[in-house]
Amino acid sequence: MSNFTKRFIISLLAFPLIYILLYQKYLFNILIIVTFLFCIYEWVNLFSKKGLLFIFGLIILSIFLISILRIYNFSEFNLKFLWLILITWLTDIGGYIFGKLFGGPKLIKISPNKTWSGLIGSIILSQFAFLIFFLDPNYKFSISILLAQFILSIAGQVGDIMMSYVKRINNKKDTSNFIPGHGGFLDRVDGLIWIIIFGNFLFQ
Repeated sequence: MSNFTKRFIISLLAFPLIYILLYQKYLFNILIIVTFLFCIYEWVNLFSKKGLLFIFGLIILSIFLISILRIYNFSEFNLKFLWLILITWLTDIGGYIFGKLFGGPKLIKISPNKTWSGLIGSIILSQFAFLIFFLDPNYKFSISILLAQFILSIAGQVGDIMMSYVKRINNKKDTSNFIPGHGGFLDRVDGLIWIIIFGNFLFQ
């Protein structure tokens, strides 16, 4: 089975997960905690020498857990939570599409697949995430949401680059092989971690 086929099959899991997210709060809270535990496990196994960076990561993951549980349980229909998820997805998709289409100069040596065109594409596509709020008939557009999306998209990309750095210094390609074709849980949520943490401050 090719890597693309594996990634496609795993991606189909997004549909039942969205249903659980919207209508099965108790079950989704359990999934959040299980994902967090897998992330902790992967983080511990990434490091052969556990110094300050290792401890810093444990603190960030703990803040991530508290933040995501707070945001997810913040409102009945979870539009704010879905908004943050959508920013994460659009950031990843924009970076991939623009990077493939336009290529160009590399963004940073730590993450060789990152390009300036991908960075721009990520920011542009993430700006459409606010459209999800139109599911709420009482929503009123504010220009400040565009600034928030810009900051959150950048935060997600910084998180992605930081995880690339951690893997590089530990001579690892993926954080694990738990998710076929995708690597580990940390490989999938590295950007989401920082988007959720920063997003949590927006809902104080």
